[in-house]
Amino acid sequence: MAHIDMRTGNGWQRLNSNNVRIWNGNSWQRPKARIWNGHDWVECLEERHVDTWDCTWSNGYWSDWHNNEAKGKWGGLVWAANHPLQGSYAPYRDHWDWGNEGGMMGFDDGNIRWKLQGARIEKVELYLQACHFGYYSGGEAVIGAHNARGWQEHFSEINHGIVHVRYYSRTQGQWIQLPNWVGDNFRDNKLAGFTTKADSPNLWQYGVFEGSDSGWKKPKLRITYWK
Repeated sequence: MAHIDMRTGNGWQRLNSNNVRIWNGNSWQRPKARIWNGHDWVECLEERHVDTWDCTWSNGYWSDWHNNEAKGKWGGLVWAANHPLQGSYAPYRDHWDWGNEGGMMGFDDGNIRWKLQGARIEKVELYLQACHFGYYSGGEAVIGAHNARGWQEHFSEINHGIVHVRYYSRTQGQWIQLPNWVGDNFRDNKLAGFTTKADSPNLWQYGVFEGSDSGWKKPKLRITYWK
């Protein structure tokens, strides 16, 4: 990694995009600088970071048939309340709720904001492990986002269907790439977690996912960024 050091009265100081600014005539701007290493131009005022955060809470939610309330509060359960849900398994199950159920998962959004302060986002990925789909051959996960802080009594979502992702078995786990604006919104205090919610209560989009109590299978957020 190329870098620039400046000699000060206290020794050498590493220069980076957090402690160097350029005046453009109207305001101080974050600079960019590159050095030719003989083969490529490489950044010398930014460093590349990759951080991963585990899911800290999650829950499944009844559909609007039951006011989108958190599972575990009342009514019978087939899956533990901690599992994010998606869609409807009707008419094979859920005779008490044939609506479009949902899931929420949250992260340490305060730490994410602290790490990403002033960062330029390169890539955002969510790890999501399935427990069950309506078909043995898998199904489709519909990933949205929320800005709720801490465990929620009712389902909420501010961005629906950010990505639709194919799963090829009932218990597959995979890293899902999300748009970079998701990382921007975590950084800017506009997002705090993700949702699972089918576009409609169809069996293709019925799914159950591992939650925050699932050990290494729990959801994870991985962000690659420069600062």
